[in-house]
Amino acid sequence: MLTREEYYKLALRERFIKLTKAEEERADELHRRSIIVDLHSHICEEQFDRQRALNSGVTAFFEAIAVISEDFDESMRRVGNSFAFARRQEGMGVAYSAEDVREAKKEGKQVILAQLEPQTIGLHLDRIDTAYGLGVRMMLLTFNSKNYVGDGCGERTDDGLSYFGLDLIDRMNKVGMVIDLSHCGDKTTLEAVGASRDPVLCNHTGARTLYSRSRRLKTDEAIKAVAEKGGIIGISAVPNQLANTKSQGIKDVLGHLDYVVRLVGVDHVGIGLDKPWGDHVAEHRIMAKQGIINPERVGMELTAEFMEGIDTPEEWPNITRGLVSRGYSDQEIEKIVGGNALRIMESVLH
Repeated sequence: MLTREEYYKLALRERFIKLTKAEEERADELHRRSIIVDLHSHICEEQFDRQRALNSGVTAFFEAIAVISEDFDESMRRVGNSFAFARRQEGMGVAYSAEDVREAKKEGKQVILAQLEPQTIGLHLDRIDTAYGLGVRMMLLTFNSKNYVGDGCGERTDDGLSYFGLDLIDRMNKVGMVIDLSHCGDKTTLEAVGASRDPVLCNHTGARTLYSRSRRLKTDEAIKAVAEKGGIIGISAVPNQLANTKSQGIKDVLGHLDYVVRLVGVDHVGIGLDKPWGDHVAEHRIMAKQGIINPERVGMELTAEFMEGIDTPEEWPNITRGLVSRGYSDQEIEKIVGGNALRIMESVLH
């Protein structure tokens, strides 16, 4: 088993799933022509490298604007900074709609869309309107702990939505902002699916049936409810979230993806890698020391040191290669890597 240092000495193509020549040509062409949407990303960071972003082949990144306080002005400043950062990069820009994403693909550009963490809204519903007006197109309802909306997946209780949570969902539906339930507790997830008039997402998660200890993953009941609403389960590549083995990576991502496809069908699966450019496990250890996250409370052990084959956004082509290797059709692959995400955007965004 390679160490992380040994892994990063390999050339990019050497980290990819091995295919036959015919499969490789098909995978490369599919990845080149498809509109690819990463439903949860962290690309606008210090270690950003324009060439590595290009290597990903991603058309649109839903960039998560992390704010852990109720400082709304700070969160909007970070949204603006992320937009400014993207616009400074050659061949990059900002999108607000599915049409913007389609146009970016035609022009050979990459774009980001903004999504918020929930804490910054506080008890102020009007902030939803303001955030949407300033470009935010998606928001989590909770992080791991309880907030004004409901319970997070790492909370000791599982009490579902508050009245404010119901009002928040109604306001998000009215303005046309996509609802993400990735970090919500089980009851909060199910109640939010039921309360929303629009399809909802769990944009960076997986199937708890495959790793029962991880509360960051969704139950079969929740996955089915999201699908019945017309929504999407986005499969993440977060180390130690999908499995608890020393060696983790693309095989785990594809395993969760296969499971959700078998459970609810290919129309309800997407990808939200939730990948930084740097050392994700080291970042989790720092966040744990700072009290931002508590891995134990969400059922995670920091066992693996990296995700082999999918450790940064640059390795996104390995998703397409993996789907080719597992026998998915071109149409199915196009839906999974971006088509389903575009459908939700067209349905929800105003």
